[in-house]
Amino acid sequence: MIRRSRLFGGASLAVLSLFIASVAEAQQALPTINIGGARGPVRRGPAGQGAGGAGRAATAAPAPSGQGSGGGDRYVEPKPAPFSRTLPANIPAVVESRTRQEIFKTTNIVTSADAFRYLPSIWVRERYPGDRNAAVSGRTTGTIETAKTLVYADNVLLSNLLGNSFNFAPRWGMVSPAEISRIDVIYGPFSALYPGNAIGGVWTMTTRMPDNFEVRAYGTELLQPYNLFARKEMNFGGLMNILVGDRINDFRYWVGYEYLDNQGQAQFFPTFPSPTIRPGGGGTPVFGGVLGFNQEGLPGLYSGATGAEHVQSHMAKVKLSYDIAPLVRAKYSVGLWNLNTDAYVQTFVYDKNGVPIYNNQNGLLKVGNFVSRPGGINPAHDGATHLMQALELRSDTGGVFDFDLSMTSYNFLRDFDNRAQSYGLRPNNSLSSPTYNIDPRGLNAVNTGTYWRTVDTRFIWRPQDEFLKSHEVSFGAHGDQYSLATTQTSTVSWPSNYPLSLQAVNYGKTQTAAMYIQDVWKFMPDWKLILGGRGEFWRAIDGSNATGGLGVNNATLPITLTPQGASGVMYPDSHKSAFSPKAALEWQATPELYFRGSMGRAYRFPTVTELFQAITSATNTVVVNNPNLQTEICTCYDLTARYRWVDAFDGSIGLFMPRISLFLDERWNAIVNQRITGPFGVGVSSNANIDRARFRGIEAAAEMKDILTPGLDFSGGVTFTDSKILSNLSSFDFTGSPSFLNFANGVPGVFFAGRQYPRIPRIRLRGAATYSPTRDLSVSLGVRYSSAAYVSLANTDWNHNTYGNSDSEILFFDTKVRYKFAPNWTASVGVNNIGNWKAYTNPNPYPQRMFFFALNYDLGEPKAAGVTVDRGASSGTTAFR
Repeated sequence: MIRRSRLFGGASLAVLSLFIASVAEAQQALPTINIGGARGPVRRGPAGQGAGGAGRAATAAPAPSGQGSGGGDRYVEPKPAPFSRTLPANIPAVVESRTRQEIFKTTNIVTSADAFRYLPSIWVRERYPGDRNAAVSGRTTGTIETAKTLVYADNVLLSNLLGNSFNFAPRWGMVSPAEISRIDVIYGPFSALYPGNAIGGVWTMTTRMPDNFEVRAYGTELLQPYNLFARKEMNFGGLMNILVGDRINDFRYWVGYEYLDNQGQAQFFPTFPSPTIRPGGGGTPVFGGVLGFNQEGLPGLYSGATGAEHVQSHMAKVKLSYDIAPLVRAKYSVGLWNLNTDAYVQTFVYDKNGVPIYNNQNGLLKVGNFVSRPGGINPAHDGATHLMQALELRSDTGGVFDFDLSMTSYNFLRDFDNRAQSYGLRPNNSLSSPTYNIDPRGLNAVNTGTYWRTVDTRFIWRPQDEFLKSHEVSFGAHGDQYSLATTQTSTVSWPSNYPLSLQAVNYGKTQTAAMYIQDVWKFMPDWKLILGGRGEFWRAIDGSNATGGLGVNNATLPITLTPQGASGVMYPDSHKSAFSPKAALEWQATPELYFRGSMGRAYRFPTVTELFQAITSATNTVVVNNPNLQTEICTCYDLTARYRWVDAFDGSIGLFMPRISLFLDERWNAIVNQRITGPFGVGVSSNANIDRARFRGIEAAAEMKDILTPGLDFSGGVTFTDSKILSNLSSFDFTGSPSFLNFANGVPGVFFAGRQYPRIPRIRLRGAATYSPTRDLSVSLGVRYSSAAYVSLANTDWNHNTYGNSDSEILFFDTKVRYKFAPNWTASVGVNNIGNWKAYTNPNPYPQRMFFFALNYDLGEPKAAGVTVDRGASSGTTAFR
């Protein structure tokens, strides 16, 4: 019944969104009635041109000659319209871009994170549509290193730099896919415009302000059959999105609302892990379970499933802009995002009376003659309300001087994670006459009051003096503050939030101030030298941890409490500064052949949670903070060659644009997070510095259009990466150890030298082919492949393709058919993971085969000239606008 209601609910969302769209279309079709005293006629200018005066013409740039093309390049893109892109020109790095049209043709898109799915080397760890923890990964960063990649939407920072793990993924929910005009990804920290968190790259989404009345209404249905161990599911979901905008003289607005309702698959399967089981008594005898093998190839018994999250999210957003002068625009954005999540559980084990066992009185379970602590099977309820605001004043004249001034804030108005501590009837250890009790308590972690603030001032000077006109100088400043406020309590009964006893209180702040300058010097017609530097001043302040309050004497009813003395620690403030030089040399060897070498130094400062957050989760994991973390330093290199060939291979391919990039990252004090399962299944998550690591590889990408027949296109790439820990003479010992090493206090760090750096696949393949026989019909096929990667620093998790502490091999084939069956109306059907490949990510399973059914309505779609893109460095940096 629940599944049926969710299916009908998702269908209702789609129907409602399309009904509203139909009303809007009918309203626009009504005749205009002239009433005395009514508003005068609205002045509307062409796309890309302000109503107050003429803007830059969005015409094609001079086309390079293509071999066999007879002299023209019919594929060259026009210069971008003003305010149509987030990235500035002359980025000294590889940039990959996709337009909205390309994204919607190739991708079964539900959230804004999906837009990046087929870019070379890119991976988003999205466990299900609507996943709050959809972390990002790039060439040289793993799937839980979120603080090493920056994600922006219109220069508004979406990256959650409060931490550096899957819990701190970008705030994708603040951007609807319907808003996106284009995406761009900078590979590496080679631009002085961005802080050291750009080690893994800079991802940007550009959204567009309307030039006429527009309505977009999208409805999507999701269906996922799922089967793993003893868990069988049929999961349904739905998405509704409404976006309305218009331009009234110099004023523009967008008003949008998005609602997502989705049931995700189970994420955790507590296990009797072989390294922690021991013969003997003392555990509750149980029966059932599913036999399997863990990441080290040792047998274990899976005792249940948990973390099957039902997600309901709402996002309301308003964007307002006003052209206060020709090509000078002020913009204000405000978004309110609300999330409610319920996580369901299922047990696979029972006692002799057939009573399902989720937990027991002392945490130990016994199968045969072996005892273990597999971890609790506990349901959860999460809730969040976040507010994002951004104010921007920007000029985009392309003339002598341009500026971009912006301020953003992100506030956790409400944010809690409430989990049962010991769900279900809890038997004692007796096999002959078991007795049961109930522990109603919950564990509640509250992050309400956490926030971050950013301010940026960016300027571009293009001198016209005869001796300086070959230069373009960018300079500016940046400031930010991240504030952590976490309180964890034991609650009277789950899911009540009423506190019973205090577990932990964590506070702290980090602040960064920075200045940068970068000069682009075209010293010869075919040569450009880009030099820059960024100075950063960082400090961590007001860090503290505290525990205490009331202690629980007895978990059974009635519960008795006793006062406990509080204990805490105040951490001293710390200060660090850094200077990051940048350099690049570009050579347009021929109109078709282009080379660029780039170098950049980057400093990634520790985040506030890495320094100060110490809590114990209800999933039996202890999070240990490390206030002594050192700044992560990376010196990065990239050598790129690109060739642009029009009418390639005697005209069999209309456009063939291959790219080869060699990259090398030398990293010192790399900050890594390890989750180790200690004795009896207790997990310990901690952060530490690795002395030195090296990442080197090659990335080959290509874009092709009109392959053998008009309308058949391809884009994608393959990446080969060798990532190694070169040395680690630190005295830090990681908790836990492989069974064969038998270290009592962990594995000494010196043993990790020569091992593979965790969570970096050796091979990545991304690509999408699209065939459009007509303008109204398109068929696409996408592929995503990643080889397996080690998760542990000791590289003992060799059995990758299984559930557990592992990053498995991934091979997903996706398809989508899109058809515009009427003016303004488009329908699409698609399948992700056609082959039903079972893949895992430390330790959660990715979705299995998933079906998509979408119906889109677009009224007032902009003309192509209004959404043209300049791919910038990915197609060769333009000289100057």
